Amino acid sequence: MANALTWLTPAFINRLEALQLSVKWVRAGNRLGGRFPINRRGSSVEFADYAAYCAGDDIRAIDWNLYARLDRLFVKTYKEEVALSVELLVDATPSMGLPSPEKFERAKRLAVSLGYVGLAGGHHVRLSWICAGSTPAGPWCHRRNDLFRLAELAAETGVDAQVSLADWMERAAITLRLRGGQAILITDGMSRPADFFRALHVLMVRNLEVKVIQVLTPQELHPARLLQGGRLVDSETGATHELAYTPAELERAVAEHNETLVRFCKRHGIPFARHRLDESLETFITKTLPVHGFLE
Repeated sequence: MANALTWLTPAFINRLEALQLSVKWVRAGNRLGGRFPINRRGSSVEFADYAAYCAGDDIRAIDWNLYARLDRLFVKTYKEEVALSVELLVDATPSMGLPSPEKFERAKRLAVSLGYVGLAGGHHVRLSWICAGSTPAGPWCHRRNDLFRLAELAAETGVDAQVSLADWMERAAITLRLRGGQAILITDGMSRPADFFRALHVLMVRNLEVKVIQVLTPQELHPARLLQGGRLVDSETGATHELAYTPAELERAVAEHNETLVRFCKRHGIPFARHRLDESLETFITKTLPVHGFLE
């Protein structure tokens, strides 16, 4: 087990501690978890900013000195710490083990790394695996020392049988009581777009701030470089397909599929990032994810 954790070097852990989860908004229902600052109208300890007065605001928060100068009503907002629970949902269906086991291994390391960023920020973190059968989920973790607990749980997990992404989400929403906080889905996106869309919708309607990371190998992004005709076997369903595409058509079909996922996320305000296995994990976490609204 110790060998499986050697990637968690002190230098890498220090880089993770310099980051924090980016929180766009928090909806009601977030009962568990860590703490982060958010601007609220009213009173607290640390002043944050001014906001235009709206009907229903506490008139005691109005800054009358500012009103005397600008002839407009503004209320003071303050820094207030609110709780956040973080759900890490990792795709463990058969396609995650192809074309190389390295893809699932990278997805697990990515989940553990993000989990530690959450733990270092004082959040509650839970790691769950999207697979057939039961709905396997680890316990809630809330201490920095739980990093190695998360890593060990990940190291013990392998790819499982095929399951509909949406069906799993609907089942998990009940058994795991998904409600409030933030959900980060890590997947290769190798499912039908309609299934992918329905899965994200299940999360969105349960007051979760949803984010998606797609993990792919370079071969999956450019399959025509390897395939020159023949028969394809769907790793998820076992169905076979005669390859009738030209290399250019195959490249275009793959690009269109991935772009469909991106467009859906963009349309619904869901941060989306793609991680290629030829990019280092550290670079992706420290450089790419902050740009796409995952970390700061």
